[in-house]
Amino acid sequence: MEFVEEQQPAAVHAVAARIGQELRAGQRVLWLVSGGSNVAAEVAVMSELRQQAAERLPGLAILPMDERYGAPGHEHSNTQALRAAGFDPGTAVWIDILAHNVPLDQTVDFYNDLAVTLLGSAGAVIGQFGLGSDGHIAGLLPHSPAPAAGEMMVTGYEWSDYTRLSLTPGALRRATVAYVLAYGSAKQSALTRLRQRAEPPSDLPAVVLYDIPEVHIYTDNKLSEEKT
Repeated sequence: MEFVEEQQPAAVHAVAARIGQELRAGQRVLWLVSGGSNVAAEVAVMSELRQQAAERLPGLAILPMDERYGAPGHEHSNTQALRAAGFDPGTAVWIDILAHNVPLDQTVDFYNDLAVTLLGSAGAVIGQFGLGSDGHIAGLLPHSPAPAAGEMMVTGYEWSDYTRLSLTPGALRRATVAYVLAYGSAKQSALTRLRQRAEPPSDLPAVVLYDIPEVHIYTDNKLSEEKT
């Protein structure tokens, strides 16, 4: 796990360069995207990809690693946030898991089947993660059912803020490489806790990142030069 003290443009370039590299090598790439603070960065990554690897974009599939359940395009949807920010996938495949507008259990099944198919067919799985100030990643919130989700690739659950859908820890562990964008002083405590690695996933879901073979955490917070 590498901690990198760089501003967000460096993280954007790193993600775009890695996706472009894998595409140009002939790999089918699955890019797992986040909502929240990652939206602007993902728009920027996609813009770079359209410039540097436009002819390879049909080999790229884009899937949210978590979503807030509701009608397609609802105001709290992560996919809608990307759409509203101008995310343009070009000829890549971008999937809205809410598009069918079906009940929660059917949406979970659709999302799960899709994740199984895409994870199974991808030569490279690149996750672009945020890090919550509470230590959550994707839709794996502390003390929720999600960090302990079972064998499926997707979980859905009611929480105090939204009805949430998320890839499970088992699905996230299928990532080839993770890029974590953790910017702002509010993330300092979560970064410190992650480096200490002293808490279980139920308290600090982000520790699942240690199970991914290659992880780069970009932040503007001051960290020691030691790499974990």
